[in-house]
Amino acid sequence: MAVFSIHIIGMYSMEISIAFNPLIFVISGLLIYGSFLFSLWLLFYSKNFKRSNTAWLKPVSAGIITAAIAQGHFLLKRASNFGKVPISDNSLIIEDSFIVYLVLFVAFLIFGGLIISSTLISKKLAAADSHLKDILAALDASAIVGITDKDGNLIEVNDKFLEITKYSREEIVGQSHRLMNSGYHPKEFFKHLWDTVQSGKIWHGEICNKAKDGTLYWVDTTIVPFLNSKGTPYQFVSIRTDITKRKKAEAELLERHKEISDITFALDQSSIVAITDSKGIITSVNEKFCEISKYTREELIGKDHRILNSGTHSKDFFKELWRTIGQGNVWKGEICNEAKDGTLYWVDTTIVPFLNHKGRPYQYVAIRTDISNRKIAETNLKASLKEIEDFKFALDQSSIVAITNEKGIIQSVNENFCEISQYSKEELIGQDHRILNSGHHSKAFFKDLWSTIGSGKVWKGEIRNRAKDGTYYWVDTTIVPFLNEKGRPYQYMAIRNDITERKKTEEMLHRQDKLAAVGQLAAGVAHEIRNPLTSMKGYAEFLQLDERDPERQEFLNIILDEIERVNVIVEDFMVLAKPKVVELEEKNVIPVIQTVLSLLEFEARKKNVKLHFDYSNEIVQIECDENRLKQVFLNFVKNGIEAMPNGGELHVKTSIHENNVQISIQDTGVGIPEEKLKKLGEPFYTTKKNGNGLGLMVSFKIIESHNGKVFVESEPNKGTTFNIVLPAKIA
Repeated sequence: MAVFSIHIIGMYSMEISIAFNPLIFVISGLLIYGSFLFSLWLLFYSKNFKRSNTAWLKPVSAGIITAAIAQGHFLLKRASNFGKVPISDNSLIIEDSFIVYLVLFVAFLIFGGLIISSTLISKKLAAADSHLKDILAALDASAIVGITDKDGNLIEVNDKFLEITKYSREEIVGQSHRLMNSGYHPKEFFKHLWDTVQSGKIWHGEICNKAKDGTLYWVDTTIVPFLNSKGTPYQFVSIRTDITKRKKAEAELLERHKEISDITFALDQSSIVAITDSKGIITSVNEKFCEISKYTREELIGKDHRILNSGTHSKDFFKELWRTIGQGNVWKGEICNEAKDGTLYWVDTTIVPFLNHKGRPYQYVAIRTDISNRKIAETNLKASLKEIEDFKFALDQSSIVAITNEKGIIQSVNENFCEISQYSKEELIGQDHRILNSGHHSKAFFKDLWSTIGSGKVWKGEIRNRAKDGTYYWVDTTIVPFLNEKGRPYQYMAIRNDITERKKTEEMLHRQDKLAAVGQLAAGVAHEIRNPLTSMKGYAEFLQLDERDPERQEFLNIILDEIERVNVIVEDFMVLAKPKVVELEEKNVIPVIQTVLSLLEFEARKKNVKLHFDYSNEIVQIECDENRLKQVFLNFVKNGIEAMPNGGELHVKTSIHENNVQISIQDTGVGIPEEKLKKLGEPFYTTKKNGNGLGLMVSFKIIESHNGKVFVESEPNKGTTFNIVLPAKIA
């Protein structure tokens, strides 16, 4: 229309009448219109050219438009029939050639203007396009980007989106974000999100999503709505950042904080705690501190510990204390303080300096335990210094400590635990305490234990455990349950003290009490029994001389045998009542054992028992009373033979270990149950039908008088071993 208008107006302005050829006129119009349309299609609608390289399209389109204008002019001229309108003499008649040049000049002006404007616009667009590409590249490299339509269906995602979700682009485009829903957030969370973005506002928050493989991940999310001319969102752009590691770190931090809170609670329940700054000014105290010092928290905070000074300790004492903690070292000791009412109390104190990045203390934590009663007991009873020193050490240094989870699985042990159990930390962690079960306690014992701690209560008692090497040890045990927010135990702390020696002492005292009782009994009746026995034996032997009746002779033999048996018992009583003075001489123990075995060889054959004597040294010198030692060997070997009613083998072995000779007498008999094994050597306790228990008791006493010891190992139906350990005489 513009070209036609310019042509017609130009003709009439030169006072030229026009008549058009309809066919050529229509062809000219279509050609001009088609050229303009083709140029615009190239610029804006063609999908055959990459938009990143279209700078050449604008000059080409400008050239096509310019050529269309010029060509249109000549076609319109050819389609026109001109007639001249009469004009005055002074009118200017423009020649046809001038019109041609004018049209060409205008065409070139249009072409030049289009080229210049196109170049300027292209440069600006290229700069803007480059800037936009840089922004998009940075966004793609650093963020997880997804674009959804107004209904929330994904229409475009970047590579990081695919990487974190583990879906392909084909699997995810066209889907909604419900595909990644982890179920972590409630419906109200997403309702609030959609209400926000659909109202045209930006939403920001943290979302837990689920990847294709089922793993969960956290993203810090910003959702930006794009609004149309009516202010209604037509699409949404979500920009996310992966914060999974940060969320895991936060969860671990919360768990650590919970653990620290539990430890702090346990510490507050058991200890007196105060925190001071670097100058010793009190900044915090717990309730136990106020309770023992009888000061309120307000009276203590802002003061130093001189408020509690009792005058018991010298200036050098506190000077050394401050020198130690000032250097960043832990100080441990006992302090006598003075309460507000003037009473003195003792505290076992550990002061721990907290160091800054320069390695200098910026505050001190003092953990105290009230030991006033212990100090009074020390003053009154003169208790051992060893026990006092033990109380100075921290829990981990003085006790056997283990921490288990709610199922009893060991999670942590200290060095003392490993030392007494003889297991390494790696062998213990992940196991439960059944690894130490000695079989001493019944199932009901452990059921009561678990019932107590499972209900959140503290359990205290004594337990016999078995170490890795099979030895047994006793521990005085306190098990403290740690409760979660629901009041249920989530872990247990077991604090133990080794009481093996105490139990041995108790057992020894118990045995000594029995021996003393037997000794008193023996002293009272032994002599009274011997005199009648002597008379009875003498008359029985006298009657036996004149008796010719075989039956009566047999009866007299039975009487004499029983009198001899009573006499042996009386002899044992006499040994207990008034032990003979042991006269030790240096002897080779090998011939002594050989003599005993030769004496019992006939009895062993009768019972189908084979005797074996194994020794590596021909001469093993010890200091002993030979006759009394023979009595012990005879007793132990006879017991072994009698323990094998159906026959078997009895092995006697000697070996030397660390200046001691060990003599083992091992049978393959019926064995002794564990509950009976502990009572061996007690008076009047025996495993034999006709025994009285005095033989073993006397044997044990003889070995003790030789500075030796006896320990017995046995297993039912497998046999028993009596181990005698005596000091060897080394040349």
